[in-house]
Amino acid sequence: MNMKRLIAVLTPVHRYLGLVFCLIFVAWFASGLVMIYARMPAYTGSERVARLKPLDPAAVRLSPAEAVARADIGSSRPGRITLTTYRSRPVYRFRIGPDAVTVFADDGSVLEPVKADEALAIVRDAFPDHAGSARVRDTLTRPDQWTIEAPFGSTGPLHVIALGDPAATDLYVASNTGGIVLETDRASRFWGYAGPVMHWFYFRPLRVNGPLWANVIIYGSLAGCVLCLLGLTVGIYRYSLARYRQGISATPYSGWLRWHHYAGLIFGVITLTWVFSGMLSMEPWGLSYANDPGVDQVVAIRGDGVDAARFVVSPARALDALRTWGPAASSDVARVAKSGAGPSVPKELDLIQFMGAPFYRAEDPLRGTVLVTADHGPAIQAGFTQPELLAAARAAMPGKQPGEITWLTGYDGYYYDRSGGRPLPVLRVKYGDESASWLYLDAHDGGLVQRETSRSRLFRWLYYGLHDLDLPRLYQAGWIWYAVIVGLCGGGLLLSMTSVIVGWRWLRR
Repeated sequence: MNMKRLIAVLTPVHRYLGLVFCLIFVAWFASGLVMIYARMPAYTGSERVARLKPLDPAAVRLSPAEAVARADIGSSRPGRITLTTYRSRPVYRFRIGPDAVTVFADDGSVLEPVKADEALAIVRDAFPDHAGSARVRDTLTRPDQWTIEAPFGSTGPLHVIALGDPAATDLYVASNTGGIVLETDRASRFWGYAGPVMHWFYFRPLRVNGPLWANVIIYGSLAGCVLCLLGLTVGIYRYSLARYRQGISATPYSGWLRWHHYAGLIFGVITLTWVFSGMLSMEPWGLSYANDPGVDQVVAIRGDGVDAARFVVSPARALDALRTWGPAASSDVARVAKSGAGPSVPKELDLIQFMGAPFYRAEDPLRGTVLVTADHGPAIQAGFTQPELLAAARAAMPGKQPGEITWLTGYDGYYYDRSGGRPLPVLRVKYGDESASWLYLDAHDGGLVQRETSRSRLFRWLYYGLHDLDLPRLYQAGWIWYAVIVGLCGGGLLLSMTSVIVGWRWLRR
């Protein structure tokens, strides 16, 4: 079959596929434009902590080991222990797999499942300006549109509390912990639908059936890739520079089909790469770009669960040490003076371990993560040195010799964050093992924050590089990235809209 006859076969295939997918492509590009600026509703960690009451050292009467005994979790060690507040009272939160147990740190009682009226009281405490108008709106035993994937740490029913404010805000309270886990309002729900829900086909009736939803996205994207390839093949073949040199239009088409031809030549490749990379986001057919550390690697550094018996320094003493701890560096003194803030008591303490040593971890508003030794002292520790982090890296990769070792004070092509929220400095350690592993260790608390392999690095470029255009220098370039991404999305939307018009006119004929 010669090329002309092949194009004659491919053209109607492209036309009929376009009739099926043109509106889907419009929805993808329009919602993609929205997602540049808006995401799913959330109750951010910073807002959650901001609304907590400060921990009162005098009220913390139970040691971590005593609280574990009261929690009655058997021989299992909690994966995480946090000292926080529940309606002004100090509590220990123990994470055991997906479940959580809460023990009051003042009297040792265990928190029972929270009922709707208590959830209302929790919201009134956190949002005192709306205490008079807040009301119980619902108790969810099945997920709604915004809780299809249960918020982290919540199991069991969720109580929905309406604030009764002009923004129509709803707060979701987890019955197992009494924590506020989600916040939505009229605007975030609208943009959530217009952006992520439309873009991911995240409609509740479809999304609750995980395998069906995944197959719709994967094979729909695959068909979209075929559509793009056919369009590019036909469009390039039909474009003629010879006709253009003769003063005739380079395209044989007229009207909206001409616009569609030119839009496809300009924006067809980026449309193909976006559909292809979007398909990869579903990790189809066993492919994976996950860069989370392995469980055995985390255990090598943090231990197999948190051993509460190692925390011989009481949380009250650690809190007192943090309260009396003054800024050590002149720059910190200046920042304290400028902010007008003095020493303060944190609102949460995380109990962590690093290479067998226990620490209380707190977030200081001026100097970020701060550690307090829990087996002696207490003493304030600002972080870990390069040799200490390298020892942790060796423990995470036993029998493997580190190759390149780099102390990163700025982001690289794999460990990065446009908002600057990821911690720095980190120690990057490269290995020559069969997976070509790279480990990133946080200097503030010693955590293994990221692991890269040759496969995850490839997927980083195939997915994030192609889908988000998070290319070096461009992604961090602020308005330049926004201009590029909005321009390309607008071009893809133009291409899709012309296909809708062409398809509609063809159907009418």
